[in-house]
Amino acid sequence: MLSIRLMLVTAGLVLGFASPLFAQAESASLAGAGTDTTANVLVLDHDFAAAGELVRVFLQSKQVYRAELSAPDLTLQIRAVGDRIRPPRVYPITGPESASQASVLELYPDVDAEYEIRAVGQNGLGVATRLQLIRDATASHRRMTVLGKPGWGVGFELATGWHTGFLQSAGDLTGTAHAGTDVEVCFSARIPNRSGLCVFGISYQSQVGSRSILWFYTEPRLGLIGKRTSGWDFGPLFRVGVGSIERTSSTPWIFAPGLFVARQIRTDDDGGGWSIQASYSHALYHGFPASLEGADQGQPQSDHVILGLGWYQ
Repeated sequence: MLSIRLMLVTAGLVLGFASPLFAQAESASLAGAGTDTTANVLVLDHDFAAAGELVRVFLQSKQVYRAELSAPDLTLQIRAVGDRIRPPRVYPITGPESASQASVLELYPDVDAEYEIRAVGQNGLGVATRLQLIRDATASHRRMTVLGKPGWGVGFELATGWHTGFLQSAGDLTGTAHAGTDVEVCFSARIPNRSGLCVFGISYQSQVGSRSILWFYTEPRLGLIGKRTSGWDFGPLFRVGVGSIERTSSTPWIFAPGLFVARQIRTDDDGGGWSIQASYSHALYHGFPASLEGADQGQPQSDHVILGLGWYQ
């Protein structure tokens, strides 16, 4: 009897310890399976019973949502609760996902937030309809891939600065060089926190006692930080261009190596936004009258300090 009792007690202890272990193993197995991120998810199914009715829904940034309205020629008015952030971008689309009598839209939120949604017609007035809001898994993965590997952004830069003087000819104010100013505009392209390029720039350079020069140039820039999480960037730059001097037939050219530092102010997840940039370069000139570039005067050269503001999309 004693041995039977010992066996029963042992079996009870084994079962007591084993049950939590099996439960933990099952929970871990279920957790390991995770949520199926490859399937579309129905986020909202709502009937707008009256014109002007609002519904609230939480949307995640970097995701793509497909909105299906049960009547044609409809769209959505969306605003963040509190109206402090930019609402998602809304694009009308067509496709086989819905019936031909439906309106199909894509939503691109840039911020995690709760939003108020209203269905409206082309006249901007609220309508009664049914809305199905679906997280599009394929489009969301595609957007995440694009955001993870941003391409080139294009934009414009405006800049102004100062340069040390240089002699354009032997007759410039008895051989005395005076400092001057630069005003520049540039069509630019860049990969955020990587390489950048002033594709085509125009610079108006003036200085006291000498003729003004209109420069046409290009300027590659090589960012050295290379971290998308950083708003700062710096590195070398190289400017090459040709100039036009007013009231002369001379065609000078410029080669100016230097350094730049830039602060990126992003306004969206696609890398668009503002850029504040400062640069220093040492310019070497050629193509001025031979009397200036002779052995007595040496090659014309000057230092430039430029401060600019850019916008990229």
